Amino acid sequence: MSQPNGIATLLKAEKEAHELVSQARQHRQEKLKQAKSDAGREIEDYKLKKDQEIKNFESKNAGGVGDLEKEAQANVEKELTEIQKIAGTKKSDVVKMLVDAVITPVGEKHINAA
Repeated sequence: MSQPNGIATLLKAEKEAHELVSQARQHRQEKLKQAKSDAGREIEDYKLKKDQEIKNFESKNAGGVGDLEKEAQANVEKELTEIQKIAGTKKSDVVKMLVDAVITPVGEKHINAA
């Protein structure tokens, strides 16, 4: 009689072990799902943070480009006026030098002449 009772005990133990393994698998799957959802949430938070940093950087530096362009334009105009002023004062000297170079003959032999 101990044998049928032993078989029943073994079957009961096997059933309990099967339930325990099943619960462990289910628990592991739940933990994996939780980890995936946590990771997805962290990724979204990170994306939002980086997007906000980019927007802040762009808004902070957007006006900087315009200021740089204005400064460069002012420098160019300043240099242009200086060049025009110098050209105005040296114009008569340059014209005289050109006229003298054309009118006055120079008796030199060209370097390529044989």
